[in-house]
Amino acid sequence: MDKNEVKKDLYKSKNMAHFSHYVAGNLYYNIVVLDSLYQFPISTVEESIDCQHGIKLGLKLSEDLGTTEFGDQIKGSELNRWISKAIDKGEFIKIG
Repeated sequence: MDKNEVKKDLYKSKNMAHFSHYVAGNLYYNIVVLDSLYQFPISTVEESIDCQHGIKLGLKLSEDLGTTEFGDQIKGSELNRWISKAIDKGEFIKIG
């Protein structure tokens, strides 16, 4: 799937993403893009690593979240950053 096509469609259609569920540190949202329903994850945690020694320290809140508010519905265009990441990782899945 082409990320630019998705971005254009989201800005043009103004479709809303709908929260689906939370599991294993990921928020899952569903959104209609190019007349099909897709689901994608937003990671809320990341591994914390001691850079000096390369030791895993555990999990921490993902810095990628910033101060973004994740509600039941969000304009799809506001989630472009995470949609693009999901496309790159093959996690932007067609479900309908």
